[in-house]
Amino acid sequence: MVIAVEQQTGRTQRVLIVDDEVINLKVLSNLLRSEVNVILAKSGEQALRKVRSSVPDLIILDVKMPGMNGFDTLSALRQYPPTHSVPVIFITGLSDEHYEEKGLLLGAADYIFKPFHPGIVKARVQTHLQLVHQRNMLEHLANSDSLTSLANRRHYKRILSQEWLKAIQTEHPLSLAIFDIDDFKRYNDQFGHDAGDLLLQQVSDLLARHFADESLLISRFGGEEFVALLPNYPQEQARQLIMAAVALIARETDITVSAGGSTCIPIDTSSSSDLFSKADKALYVAKDRGKNCVIWSEELFL
Repeated sequence: MVIAVEQQTGRTQRVLIVDDEVINLKVLSNLLRSEVNVILAKSGEQALRKVRSSVPDLIILDVKMPGMNGFDTLSALRQYPPTHSVPVIFITGLSDEHYEEKGLLLGAADYIFKPFHPGIVKARVQTHLQLVHQRNMLEHLANSDSLTSLANRRHYKRILSQEWLKAIQTEHPLSLAIFDIDDFKRYNDQFGHDAGDLLLQQVSDLLARHFADESLLISRFGGEEFVALLPNYPQEQARQLIMAAVALIARETDITVSAGGSTCIPIDTSSSSDLFSKADKALYVAKDRGKNCVIWSEELFL
């Protein structure tokens, strides 16, 4: 029975097992570890610490534990945004329907009763991991540009809002850059729209490779424009990265791109639209100064 499903990123799915009894951790781990990445926790408190460093795809959670029991742990997991929708399977030796009802009302996806039956454990884990995979596929389709497979404008706006709020809380810089393919209309007119689509895909692939770090976001904003979002990047570091991207495209393709960028440390009274607007104005200046270059908005006031 194949349990694990490869994600879009190519990684194997992760299952967090939480139980205060070492023997249960060992039995469940031995059942699953050949096909999923298993993470172990001996208490609810330890589980909450572990999900902050590695969010699992599925959680198998004991109901009866000293200190923070399974119900309390599930409630805490539902209040933490990254694990809000992670499915949780309760494991319990309690056959009381009241406990089962309570768990399901709190948002548990399923129950596994002790003593464990290996076939049932594997079947239920497989079912829920498959559902996770299908949900992730749907989310990927909803958040991706159909032509380039980059993040789409909708996803970019959602991530920008999240990073903006995070930067306000941490007082860290946030940088944003807009790329525009130079003379794209003329390229389309000369070679046709199919060639234009292939060019957009080629540029997208180069940008995706260049901004492969998980902390960064590269998205297609529309037409021949792309947006790069760089959390925690101060101005000079961000500018260097964007300049390298412009140089890469000029080196690897028959066209060039221009880019405009901006950096700020957000505050409560500021708006993320201001950051985009400044980068857009810098892009306009880059076009006006001969294209195939990078202009940062702060340079406009020097």
